[in-house]
Amino acid sequence: MAVAFAAVVGMCGAGLAQAEQIKARSNASLETDLNYLMYTPDDYASSSNSYPLVVWLHGGDQGGTDIEKVKSSGLPKLIEGGKTFPFLVFSPQNPSEELLFPIEKVEVALNEVMSKYRVDRTRVYVMGFSRGGFGTWAMAEQFPEKFAAVVPIAGGGNRHYLSRTNEKTAFWVFHGTNDEVIPLSDSIVLYERLVGLKRNARLSVLEGVDHSSVEWAALNDSELWDWLLKQRLQATPQ
Repeated sequence: MAVAFAAVVGMCGAGLAQAEQIKARSNASLETDLNYLMYTPDDYASSSNSYPLVVWLHGGDQGGTDIEKVKSSGLPKLIEGGKTFPFLVFSPQNPSEELLFPIEKVEVALNEVMSKYRVDRTRVYVMGFSRGGFGTWAMAEQFPEKFAAVVPIAGGGNRHYLSRTNEKTAFWVFHGTNDEVIPLSDSIVLYERLVGLKRNARLSVLEGVDHSSVEWAALNDSELWDWLLKQRLQATPQ
């Protein structure tokens, strides 16, 4: 057995001596083929002011290529119903009906939006529900310098990367106790990690609320909007 093993190692060594790896660089660009909805406040056109911006990431059943689906829930539905907000709302559509949000594409599209509209870059917020809640956590981890506040609703994610989040960012996490789709424990684990990192974080556990109801329970909390608009980064992100 030892002799056979030594022979195999010798063969591998001989093969490795002849192997070659070349250095290369990809020139492929990331396509920003995302559909999105854009809301501007009533006084935007008549003003020269900069406005806060909310990035809204929808739930799992609104992905695909039909942008009208995004209006069926969340902030876009509230806006379609006539509700007005004192901030811009950027609502990208997940091009996949099955996969998580492609957050790199969302970030590229967000940069484009921020270059087109008058955005107060110290007051950019990301919030999302369910699959969009997962995207919200991921955006906070991957692009920490962008967001003054992060609001995941019934989402989840990787707690190990929360150490990458911005120390100046505020978090408000929502989850229902009766959620049978995304366990409440997913949010609790992430929240507790934020607390351990001494982040500015709060958690609302909504008693008796299931997955389908927690989105509206959170968005109809008037305190959320008052809190959100108070959040501001100390310095303008680059």
